[in-house]
Amino acid sequence: MRKAWEGMAARLPAYELVLPGAPSFECLIERCPRHCCRIYNVSLGEWEVGRLARESGLSPSRFLESEDGVPLALPLAQPYTLRREAGQCALLAPDMRCGQYHGRPNACRLYPHFVLFVDGETGRPVHGDLAGMDDAARAFLGGAEPTLTPVLLRHLDCPGFGGPPLGEAGWLALLRETCQLQYG
Repeated sequence: MRKAWEGMAARLPAYELVLPGAPSFECLIERCPRHCCRIYNVSLGEWEVGRLARESGLSPSRFLESEDGVPLALPLAQPYTLRREAGQCALLAPDMRCGQYHGRPNACRLYPHFVLFVDGETGRPVHGDLAGMDDAARAFLGGAEPTLTPVLLRHLDCPGFGGPPLGEAGWLALLRETCQLQYG
């Protein structure tokens, strides 16, 4: 995993490799100087819009960027964007917590982590080979040598990495959860 990351690190300077022993993530809601809910736009797919509508009881036009009450759909894989008000996510509660935490989009569930899969032969990231990525994650988590190497990363702008060190079991659980959220 370290070798796979070394070949890509220069191209992804906003990220850092996460290995067992790295500090765990703890959201610093009251003390966070970054507030990801203020600085990032969040894309959603159809399924996530449905989940958020079900969990919140809100119509999509209340939480998606909309025009004349109709959600705007962009020509992207995840065509919708969470609505922003006053420079922050419209779902952000006054206490700086997510006002719709249980229905929140996968991007919010993932942040500040994500997983790349790197081809062991070429050293290049792989995208779109979901079956190969799934096989690689299963092989890796099962202790086998995969053809694609999963690389768990964290976003360097997030200041919440001051928790206790990740043990191997906690790290594997984080890798598994991140793969599941990111790739389904």
